[in-house]
Amino acid sequence: MPNSAIANPYTSAKEYDFIFAGYGAAASLVLLQLHRKNALDKVSILIIDPEKKNKNDKTFCFWANNDDSIVKDLKHLIKHTWSSVLIKNAGHSPLAPLSYHHISSIDLYREVQQIEKPNWDRLLYPVSQIERDQISAYVVVNNEIIRGKKIFDSRTPSYEKVSKGETHIFQSFVGWEIETSKTIENPTTCRLMDFEIAQNNFTQFMYVLPFSSNKALVELTRFGSEILKENNAETQLKDYIQTHFGDFKREAIEIGCIPMSNAKIINDQIKDVVSLGARNYKVKPSTGYAFKNMYFQACELVDSLTNSKKTEENVQHEKASRGRFAFYDALLLRILQHNPQWGKTIFQSLFKGVEINRVLRFLDQKTSFYEELTVFMKLPWKPFISALLHNIITSNWFRSFLLLLISVLLLALGNETIIQNIIGYGLFLIGFITVGIPHGAVDHLLETGHWDSKKTPRFIFSYLLQAAAMGFLWYLFPELALIIFLLYSAWHFGQADGKQWGFGPALSLIWGAFVLFYILGTHLLESNTITSIIGNLSLPIACPIWAVIPWLIWSLFQKKVAFTFTLIWLLLSSQLPLLFAFGLYFIGQHSITSWQHISTHLKLKHQKIWLQALPFHAGAWLILLLFLYFYPSNDRFTSTDKSQWGIFFIFIACISLPHVISMQSVYSKKK
Repeated sequence: MPNSAIANPYTSAKEYDFIFAGYGAAASLVLLQLHRKNALDKVSILIIDPEKKNKNDKTFCFWANNDDSIVKDLKHLIKHTWSSVLIKNAGHSPLAPLSYHHISSIDLYREVQQIEKPNWDRLLYPVSQIERDQISAYVVVNNEIIRGKKIFDSRTPSYEKVSKGETHIFQSFVGWEIETSKTIENPTTCRLMDFEIAQNNFTQFMYVLPFSSNKALVELTRFGSEILKENNAETQLKDYIQTHFGDFKREAIEIGCIPMSNAKIINDQIKDVVSLGARNYKVKPSTGYAFKNMYFQACELVDSLTNSKKTEENVQHEKASRGRFAFYDALLLRILQHNPQWGKTIFQSLFKGVEINRVLRFLDQKTSFYEELTVFMKLPWKPFISALLHNIITSNWFRSFLLLLISVLLLALGNETIIQNIIGYGLFLIGFITVGIPHGAVDHLLETGHWDSKKTPRFIFSYLLQAAAMGFLWYLFPELALIIFLLYSAWHFGQADGKQWGFGPALSLIWGAFVLFYILGTHLLESNTITSIIGNLSLPIACPIWAVIPWLIWSLFQKKVAFTFTLIWLLLSSQLPLLFAFGLYFIGQHSITSWQHISTHLKLKHQKIWLQALPFHAGAWLILLLFLYFYPSNDRFTSTDKSQWGIFFIFIACISLPHVISMQSVYSKKK
């Protein structure tokens, strides 16, 4: 079938009852659960995976009570069980009433193969696309469309760009199955985390899972941004095995990588398509454990299918976990990424200071808050406090909350008092120097990302020409210039805020117009004093303070914390002088937001951008001084003490026009 058919699928494409896009542990567990419910006899099934799954490619381990359903259902697949663990410097720790169980992936795959029926098909291709049209959901495989009444998607997940407060690292490992020359003591005891190896600026440890008195799986595991390679692991594995077990013979190699991430998975919600396994957030971010989560998802899913419940009831599982355990995971992930030297101390303190069953319940997210406090008391505080402070400072809501506190402070200092003016104008000046002007001084980088000896001079000339044209327009037709300035300011404010808050184009424009009108309209007397000076115009009506309330209600309903804080400080800023209210928004909200968007667009660090902006930043201040000195004056600019502020806003309007035009390259770029 040609590629063009993908956009307009044939209605005659073959349809299956169930399609499994990916055939790993998650899909296998769903199929086994369907078999237990006798739900496979009358359904057609298609399994799609580029690998045949005819070899042992993974080791699945989990802890559970012997009477738990996962043990009962998978008992015949459990190859090895350990009743205790060996913790370095803490001795043997019995796991009772729990046990640690091991299942080989090949045994799981073979179990599924044994229940295959004539109405099952397999395709050894990758699935390139899963979509839905007006007929049904379908997969695209090798440019062919295949329809399914239910599609189970367990392909390797892709993650969105890591945002603030999120971390994306890996648990990578290389394991050797060995036969030892000397007897392994206590083969019913496993070593979960032995950190007595070289860390090499990572968090690394050894696993030892004895299979018998002379056979074991010895695995080197790394938590970190850099994936462990087989050649890097070889020396450490060899040294460790010879030290603990003497001479050995290697029988098999296991190499793998598991995402440890709290970033959002790129996963469209499509009717009759259910995500499984890692694609459905079943990998615990801080440990990489997933098998039990996949088993319980399979049980829930099959119960809903066999009880004729709608598949949409499973959508609630297709999102990252929230709550206190997600918060704990976020802190640990940040430490493992940015301060991996703390990993060894943290895990050793955890296993040495806390009873092993409590640790495992904690990892299963089954502990009470009081139990969690007893766990935290045994851990080093410094790395967690550092991670907590960083997460708070980089949270989406923190800047809005800080602006709220500044608004409260300025209000508390009293209106037009000396101390309010000192702090208010001081913050205003610092803000303009650090980010207000600099965020528009990097426009020459937006196209190429660097100084281009051919393009940049032409760009600067064009930039200055546009600014001069705006200044000339203002001199000739101030009313028209003011109207144009207000229009492109509303447009530009809406673009920047809309990208931050996730608004569409229409809502962004409405918001930009509103926020500009709100700031000016709640300070009508001050605003009209300045607009009459610079444009011979006045706002016809005041904006009521309560106009922000509908936005606030909508924000609370949408659970947009950062936006809610923004609306609250905007509400408070209506009681501050105009210049302070405008400064809070222009610097604290708009300029910093635009700066972040520029940094993302250029893929450069903030410090490097600021340094590259410095010559143009200094030039802007020089132009401002010249502008204030030479801009033609008339009666409008001498009739009030606001005249200098009027000239200042004309200057802002002149340099804003080319900046708004330049920023189109940032905001028009497709996501």
